[in-house]
Amino acid sequence: MRASLFILLWRNEVMGGDSGVAPFAALPCASPIIACALCPQRSDPRLLSQFFFADERVTRVVAEINGLDAELDPQQYLALLNQLHLSQAQLLAVIERIMEECIPTQRHSRDYLIKFPEELLVDNLGNHMLFAAECLLAGSFLEVEEAEGAQLRPRARSLLCSLELVRALLREQSLSQPSTYPEPVRAALIRFDHLFAEFELSYVSSLVAVKSPDEIYRQQEIIVLFCETVERALRLGYLTQEMIDDYEPLLMFTIPRLAIISGLLIYPEGPLSLERSPEQMSRVFSPFYNLLTKISPQQPPGPWLEATVDAHCSELRSHYSSTRDMLHTLFVCISGVADQLQTNFASDLRTILKTVFKIVASPAETSEETGSSST
Repeated sequence: MRASLFILLWRNEVMGGDSGVAPFAALPCASPIIACALCPQRSDPRLLSQFFFADERVTRVVAEINGLDAELDPQQYLALLNQLHLSQAQLLAVIERIMEECIPTQRHSRDYLIKFPEELLVDNLGNHMLFAAECLLAGSFLEVEEAEGAQLRPRARSLLCSLELVRALLREQSLSQPSTYPEPVRAALIRFDHLFAEFELSYVSSLVAVKSPDEIYRQQEIIVLFCETVERALRLGYLTQEMIDDYEPLLMFTIPRLAIISGLLIYPEGPLSLERSPEQMSRVFSPFYNLLTKISPQQPPGPWLEATVDAHCSELRSHYSSTRDMLHTLFVCISGVADQLQTNFASDLRTILKTVFKIVASPAETSEETGSSST
């Protein structure tokens, strides 16, 4: 059974292991009398006050788990694990908000997230990263090779030690002056934020192939092509703004097909330019280089006489029984590329289309004003 965060800390305490990081239950706390006098009110909206109670919940659940025999009461054990998962997620969320309030301009850049596959960009990614750090520190390599895990262990140790320091300092501050963030607290938060970002990038890079800067740039070129395609289709009446704003499901099929035509015919020097080698194209389209070549207009280099062009067109039409047959074949080829995009590069295509919709959709304010005026 797998909890998402901090499990190994108390598990090591119960089993006598030594991870080098103090478990949750071992954090120093004030005596009951002092705590009663100093602890903030639950109604206090200040973030440090909210942290105090979030931290208390985690510590309480860990203490209950430490005192439970999982073999004798497995159902209660699972229930407590679920409580721990929820309480630790709340604790991390409060710490994140504190960092936004305390060190907004000193946060480590998260631009590297654009390199990650879309399916990894979930709300509980932070939970998973810290759980992974604990696993590495305990010598359990659940997702990475042992050699890579050994290289990541120093980062994991630094991250978890930093987290424990942050918790201790924030707890102390919440009991004394919950309205201020002294320099030691700020410094600890900055270090934790930087260590977390460095570990997140290193760990995910060991799991999946992250995109290179060149590939990110090529994907942005594809996004531009898709946006220009949609804007042109809106001008020509092929699509309507209402379809865009309503996220019409049919557009998920229509836009890629129109973009392929635009990339080959309207913007031949863009990201689908066949003057590039397959290696120079985005990895989303490079596997279909030969098929794109067959679809694209065939024009040999050098000037052609009009009669020669007409002869060339006639020669092409001779391969088909009718113009309708020729157009059908062209449609099938274009659809084949678009369908394979959705099958083989579903995550990339979702990212591209999501960005396109954000760019070409009507502004939210305009939609709200329109809605209110119509009522």
